[in-house]
Amino acid sequence: MPKSFQIRLPEDERRKLIDRIETDFSDASSATTRHRDRCRSWMQKWENRVSAANAGDESKPNHTVPLIQWQCFNKLARDMQSLLGDDAEITGRAVGPSDAGKVRKVGRYMTSRVFDQMEITNPLIVFEFRRILFGHAVAHRPWYRREFDTLERGRIKRVCDYEGPGFFPLEPDDIVTPGERGVTCLQQFSFIGHRRRVTVDELQRGDGTLYQGTSDKAFVQRAIQWAKTSGTTSDWQLLNQNQVRDERERSEGIDYDNPQQGSRGLWIWDWYGAWRPLKKAKRDAEIDDLEKRLPFEADWCISFLPGMREIVGCRDLLDLYPKMRRRRPFVESTLIKDGTYRPKGFGALLEDLEDDATANSRLFAAAGELSVWPIVFFEPGSGFQPKAFKVEPGQAIPTTNAAGVKVVTINPNLQFGQVRQQEIITNSERVTGITDQSMGRALSQPNAPRTATGQIALIEQGNVRAWLDSTVLKEDMERVIGDFWEMECDLGAKSGPGQFFRVTEEQSGGLFDTKQGGAFMTPKEFGGRMDFKLKFATSVWAREAKKAQFLAFYQVASASPLVMSNPTALWSLLDRLAHEFGIDDFESIVPRPPELDRPKTPDQEWTLMLEGEEVECNPQDHDDLHIAQHSKQIDLERQNPDRDDQAIGFGIRHLMKHKEQQRVKMLMQAQVTEIVKGMQDPENPLGQQMAQQLEQMDMEQQQGGVPGGDMQPGQQMPPGMPQMPGMM
Repeated sequence: MPKSFQIRLPEDERRKLIDRIETDFSDASSATTRHRDRCRSWMQKWENRVSAANAGDESKPNHTVPLIQWQCFNKLARDMQSLLGDDAEITGRAVGPSDAGKVRKVGRYMTSRVFDQMEITNPLIVFEFRRILFGHAVAHRPWYRREFDTLERGRIKRVCDYEGPGFFPLEPDDIVTPGERGVTCLQQFSFIGHRRRVTVDELQRGDGTLYQGTSDKAFVQRAIQWAKTSGTTSDWQLLNQNQVRDERERSEGIDYDNPQQGSRGLWIWDWYGAWRPLKKAKRDAEIDDLEKRLPFEADWCISFLPGMREIVGCRDLLDLYPKMRRRRPFVESTLIKDGTYRPKGFGALLEDLEDDATANSRLFAAAGELSVWPIVFFEPGSGFQPKAFKVEPGQAIPTTNAAGVKVVTINPNLQFGQVRQQEIITNSERVTGITDQSMGRALSQPNAPRTATGQIALIEQGNVRAWLDSTVLKEDMERVIGDFWEMECDLGAKSGPGQFFRVTEEQSGGLFDTKQGGAFMTPKEFGGRMDFKLKFATSVWAREAKKAQFLAFYQVASASPLVMSNPTALWSLLDRLAHEFGIDDFESIVPRPPELDRPKTPDQEWTLMLEGEEVECNPQDHDDLHIAQHSKQIDLERQNPDRDDQAIGFGIRHLMKHKEQQRVKMLMQAQVTEIVKGMQDPENPLGQQMAQQLEQMDMEQQQGGVPGGDMQPGQQMPPGMPQMPGMM
């Protein structure tokens, strides 16, 4: 990001901003303490970590039922299969009529950009996991530039590996928001705080981080010293806001807070909020002094080192993202839409059920132990030694008074615990919509249906709930992709050939040029307004059902006379059937038959002209309709500011050809009319002769003769008489 976007601040203004940032972070941290503590408990249940037993309870069962674990795993697997399957695709949808011609190309570009160049798969899985467990997930979405050093002729050269939208999932600890009512989006808060880690080199260079680069050796030395001593922990512990990260790191078994280990990283606070800038030539003023400040607040981003109390960057978001609607570089998604900013996730939905299932399972285990290990009553003087007692099959223990020892065998009724556990699991499935049937597992409930009809009914009901979850995820992801596109239009339009992306000729569908395995998005094509639709991948079961449906359609269609007489239609149906069965090289086995000379609609012809092809007239065209439609299309294209002059030229030439063809058809019709009139006139000798000839030909056809058989080779028909089939 160019350093010219950095705003130089007077010293008094810097102190006011530092006080404002520290106050806002502290207040926001206090307002969200309970929410972070709840997230910490859900993370603990996900880690399935058991607390230490109380004194005297060390021998009791202490295992947990991993209900949250298995439901989160199943939900994550189903969502990722939909988002990242083989046929998942991003499709564009034009907002204005001038952008309709590039919808296909933009959709293929965004598919390649998001899944190939951005490599969003792994970050998206982390983002979706946090959305499922916590009910709400946030990701940092800056314009990102990744660079690294290479050696070229013995000299160090810094090259760019990737430049474009970034996608970095955040933990609940990394984002702070104030406790404001009625807010449903990060963009609506009066301010938000973001914590992230940077290196001293990134601060010094200022590349790829949006921070204000500096070559001040004293500042660099202080930053290095702070990173080595206390920059790893104390900057965030100033707010005591690290509950979720501490819980996760505790399960990793690594001591991240060891003060002896060195570090080259710093945690920085990014503050996004409204600030009223000073008027020009003003060095100091109160925060709300309208005489010395501008009348309206600006949306600023301040980068702040909390431990060193240094501001290392100040930018106006209007300068960074001038054309974006959601300028704060964050995207978010919720598991459900219930009108709250932080709705329930699987952690909140299943927390009580997991505790109940765990307590029931421990009771079940304790009852089983009672049935295995008997209770022994003995008299103190019987000679029985309890310390040496151990139950083993066939074991005999000698004693002087066998009548003083009594063994009590307990036969617990375990059916209650089993039924209770099934009830808890059933409740969890009803809440989440993740059932055994939907995940392909064998049925475990005793009252589950055993017939195929009952199974299908349950699966269909599960699909209804899956549709609701997928709709929420789909809408949120389409908004994220729309933000990516706005950033591309704002910052990514390059001069020259444009931005390269990978696409095959088959994927382009012939709607735009491809070569060497890809195509280029030109700066002009980045100028359009687009909405996007996310096409989910087809599941295995849906793919099999679609295959069966298409096979039934193929059998019906191939028996139709319309299809049987059309080789192109038959080949197309076979090709589609081969694709359904996973055969993608059918055309190499059976080549496509030549296309029939079929007339095209005016819209199809105009699309070809927009793609740079000159279209010929077909004799079967309805000339009046084509002339009217093409005239409208040419007039609309002339009114477009970004009109295609080549297409207009092709359209005018095609229009003239239609008019010429229309005149030729009228002349031929007039000639045919004159001939028919001549044949019907009894006073015309030529008409009488032609009528006699036709009558003789009809008689010969009825008798099995050859039409025109009375004519000698080389003999000509009378002048004006049309040549009949079979005549020489």
